[in-house]
Amino acid sequence: MPATVTLSTTTLSFSVGASDRKVNVASISGLTPGTRLFVNDELMEVVSTGTDTWVDVLRGRDGTPGVAHDSGATIYIGRADQFYGSDPVGAPHNSILVSPYINTTTGGIWFARGDTLPGEHAKRWWQKQTTTYSEGALGVQVETLDPTEST
Repeated sequence: MPATVTLSTTTLSFSVGASDRKVNVASISGLTPGTRLFVNDELMEVVSTGTDTWVDVLRGRDGTPGVAHDSGATIYIGRADQFYGSDPVGAPHNSILVSPYINTTTGGIWFARGDTLPGEHAKRWWQKQTTTYSEGALGVQVETLDPTEST
């Protein structure tokens, strides 16, 4: 059974400096004042959006560091209560509230894995997302995330 809420994602269209107060994203769909953006260990809060894809943000929310981010970085979009300050504990229930489970304190991104059949709670676990870097065509660095969704 899927999560009650699956966090939307977008990407950064341009690199962002550690103190920049504006970010350019691929899509502003679903972004309203107060929405949180999580990218590479930093939680930001949307202040306002315009008619283009530039977004005014407050950086380093909930004690996360304001750091530089590369163009193309994945951004998870959610409400403040859809991000957490600790890692998940125990086996995930068949119906989880939010996926992925993001610990903003450590930057850990967790996905529920395993059976979702009734009574199969013992066959479920949390898997932390890992990033693997490799060299692709023409020497371009390729970033691979695993897993990318709950099962």
